[in-house]
Amino acid sequence: MLPKSFEESYNSKDNAIGFIRLILAVFVIVQHSYVLVGSVDPLSRIGSISFGALGVNGFFILSGFLITSSWLNSTSITNYVWRRILRIFPAFLVCLLVTAFIITPLIIILKGQSLSQNILSQMLGYIFRNALLIINQPDIANLTAQLREKSLNGSLWTLSWEFLFYILLAIGGIFGILSKRKWVLIIFTLSYIACYWIDECKCTFFLKFYTNANVAILPYYFLVGSIGFLFKKHIPDSKILFAMCTALWLLDLKYNPHYPLHPFFLLYILLWLTTHLPIKSLERFGDVSYGLYIYHFVVIQTILISFSHEFKPIILFLITLPIAFGLAYLSWNLIEKRCMNFKRLVK
Repeated sequence: MLPKSFEESYNSKDNAIGFIRLILAVFVIVQHSYVLVGSVDPLSRIGSISFGALGVNGFFILSGFLITSSWLNSTSITNYVWRRILRIFPAFLVCLLVTAFIITPLIIILKGQSLSQNILSQMLGYIFRNALLIINQPDIANLTAQLREKSLNGSLWTLSWEFLFYILLAIGGIFGILSKRKWVLIIFTLSYIACYWIDECKCTFFLKFYTNANVAILPYYFLVGSIGFLFKKHIPDSKILFAMCTALWLLDLKYNPHYPLHPFFLLYILLWLTTHLPIKSLERFGDVSYGLYIYHFVVIQTILISFSHEFKPIILFLITLPIAFGLAYLSWNLIEKRCMNFKRLVK
């Protein structure tokens, strides 16, 4: 008997995506707890991966999967864009406000300094210059000058790329690439992957537009996630395939850095976990993964700025996690959940 497909196994209202995203957010916190004190991420010892990269890459696969679903279930392009804005911007803008007007004064007071007009101007600049997701001003009053990472919140850089992918996916959707012309998405994805493979520095879009090597891999993951949703009825749900993909994923990370196939293996792993993990529909209790992602970095930087002694990575992680979780909980209940109540205002 042939195994079921993920079309049959996947339930959009009863799955483990919320739990998986929470774990991926914790992975990012683990990595930053290590690298921001000059230590090596322990996962990086197995190959071209780290806890942080695994977290971000997993996020982009799930984002491609979920946002493709969102487009196909939206009543119009304006409804789709409105819902994407509500999901990203309110919590992000509040995070900027909290960083500028609560965390920055707290750091300055702990350092025994006073707020000057110049610092107040930089606090305002931090909000207005970063409000469109592109981080044009990473610091305030050189607070991070003595740290390894010269940014108060180095996690925010991925958000502008994610939102750009939302818009590009919508453009593709308008031309039927997500419905009647799925073959175009396949050709585009394979073309992108081929260009990524033959580019020695792994830092260009289609060998022309140069960017950071960490950015160039993100469309690969997002596109693979989108394809996973569109073709899930053709993907068998099998324990054997899950075990094989897990083994192949690890081998690919270790031995195949130039022509990576691991995004496809990771897609299958995440699809299988989404349908088979026993912890499902965690979002009903609150979806704190986004809040964890946008707040943890500034929590770590605040700790490192405010206390002069060196922290062991595990101690830094154990201090950061509950603080970031508390901020994420407040973000979800006071901002994100309430803003999502307005998603039907635009049809």
